Amino acid sequence: MLRRMLRRMPVRGCLCARRPGFAFALLVVCALAGRPVLAEPQSEAPNPATVLALPDDSNKVHKLSDLCYAYRRVDADSAMLFGNAALHLARKLQYPRGEAQACNDLSIIYLDRGAYNRADSLLLRALALRTQLRDSAGMAAVHNKRGIIFQSRFMLEEALEEDLKALGIYERIGPPAHEATILNNIGILQFNLRRLPDALAIHRRAAAIRARINDGQGLAQSQGNMANVELQLGDTAAATAHLLAAIAYFREHGLKPELAVQLNNLAGISLAQGLLDDAAEQYGEALAIRKDAGQPKAIASSLIGLGGTMLRQGRLGPARNTLLQALAMSRTAGARSEQLQALLDLSRLHARLNHGDSTFLYHQQYAQLKDSIFNDDLNAQLAGAQTKFETEKKERRIQEQRAEIAVLERRSEQRKFWLITTLGGVALITVTALLLLQVQRRRTRARHDALIISEREAGLRGVLAATEAERKRIAGELHDGVGQQITGLRFRLEELAAAAHSGKPLATASMREALTLADEAGKEVRHIAHAMMPKALVELGLVPAIADMMELAFGGSGINHGLDQAGLDDRLPKEVETGVYRIAQELVQNTMKHAQAQRVGLQLLKNKGHLVLIYEDDGKGLARETEGRDGIGLRNIRERARALQGHFHITNGDLSGVVATLRVPLVQ
Repeated sequence: MLRRMLRRMPVRGCLCARRPGFAFALLVVCALAGRPVLAEPQSEAPNPATVLALPDDSNKVHKLSDLCYAYRRVDADSAMLFGNAALHLARKLQYPRGEAQACNDLSIIYLDRGAYNRADSLLLRALALRTQLRDSAGMAAVHNKRGIIFQSRFMLEEALEEDLKALGIYERIGPPAHEATILNNIGILQFNLRRLPDALAIHRRAAAIRARINDGQGLAQSQGNMANVELQLGDTAAATAHLLAAIAYFREHGLKPELAVQLNNLAGISLAQGLLDDAAEQYGEALAIRKDAGQPKAIASSLIGLGGTMLRQGRLGPARNTLLQALAMSRTAGARSEQLQALLDLSRLHARLNHGDSTFLYHQQYAQLKDSIFNDDLNAQLAGAQTKFETEKKERRIQEQRAEIAVLERRSEQRKFWLITTLGGVALITVTALLLLQVQRRRTRARHDALIISEREAGLRGVLAATEAERKRIAGELHDGVGQQITGLRFRLEELAAAAHSGKPLATASMREALTLADEAGKEVRHIAHAMMPKALVELGLVPAIADMMELAFGGSGINHGLDQAGLDDRLPKEVETGVYRIAQELVQNTMKHAQAQRVGLQLLKNKGHLVLIYEDDGKGLARETEGRDGIGLRNIRERARALQGHFHITNGDLSGVVATLRVPLVQ
């Protein structure tokens, strides 16, 4: 019975804040697509086997509905089976109250899965049955759930209409707690519709009811909601007072998740007012609470706030570490708004450090993510608008088509001849145009294929030349180094063998020289093997291997060099690590041979299913007369990039040197 009452309770909405920017504390709604507060009392749920063994009567219908509700969070597929069984049995028994309950419970399952059309269809059936039964509380609950569906589809006006219907019922029949909750939801909708004075008035009504019925927790939630609206209206003092009151209640009653939300909001105001120490303390307390609760999205929000505060304080090192943690956490949680703020703050931080490349990198990622969020929101709004006007559009189109058909029918006899003649001419022109277009396409494709073949042949020649040069180098090293050492070792061994054959004592000096030659030959072989496949690449991975290679290349040359990486905590496929290492090695060798550079920077990052390598030096760059024409080294790089299904681009920098970019797709 308790579960059935809970299923009729309205949704509890909430307003929470995101960290503000530097200009002003912008607090936004995060409860647009709220969900019903439903208990999951597994221990109180009836035993499935016992329920299925019951006779087919109204009691079994309610027991099956209870199972559907109890298994909603435990096993959604089982919940669906129990709900459908309850629905079929209720219809078989012609039991409208049970059918309405089953429709209600099944709609929640479909709502959880985002199947809004199916959920709404079930709710409309439940509403018809509740109306027939004159079940006012059940009707209010259905209106509230339909409001959730419209919210999820960004149809805010329709959601508001449903909640107003639910409010009218609760104002008439009570209880006041339900009325206050619906008012809270309406206030959230008004906030999202940017009707801020209306939103504030609604939240004040909800707060007054909650104060009258001594609902302290609800009152504190309303105070937090009012603070968000007041802040948008520019009344910072009132917003701060309401937040402090909510914080005091949540702290006194040990409601830590709610306390963390309001602390985060208050920290945003402190940051906007320049109270950096207060903001850091408030963000820090909220972060500690959220870490204990294990809430990735909320943790990311507090980390971003704390990192932004450190940035304002000039603590650039801790700010960078905190923001990188926030970025990683928000990516793990799929929190795109938090990712957006973290990328923007990282871009600002690197701008203050005069790290132009990293500033550009993070700002580019920020712009791409912002465009993606805008497009997703626009698509959702368009989908809602399309659903709203779909019926009207179809009817209007049908009427227009009927009018057009009537006109065509009246004129059809007069236009037959001209229509046939015109169609014949159009067909002739179309066929001719298609033939010409086909010929042009074939010529264009032939030229394109010839260019691709020429490019690949040039790349193949470059790879073969590089391979042949590498073979000659290895052969020379083996002949001049290992070969001579083995020859010397052979002479020493022959000398020792002759002494042993003649019975003379073995010369200690000769034995020592033989061992020295063997040791030197082994070292030489290991050196050659390391050059062919570095040990660091095999054992430690791509980033340590490149760092080792750059240190060996630039360490004694006086060239300032640096390596930065992001997102490469795990090993990559072997062929990707080897190919990217060889490309980086070729770029380093080009700098050593030709660039006369003083500074070299290399960035490796994993982003959206791609491995990105950015290489820059401040040398003399590509010669203008040769720019666009690759030498053997660059052709070798392009062939390796093509083998990895990647893309390589190199050009002169804005001031000096070169900028090379490699993008390699990673198999998910």
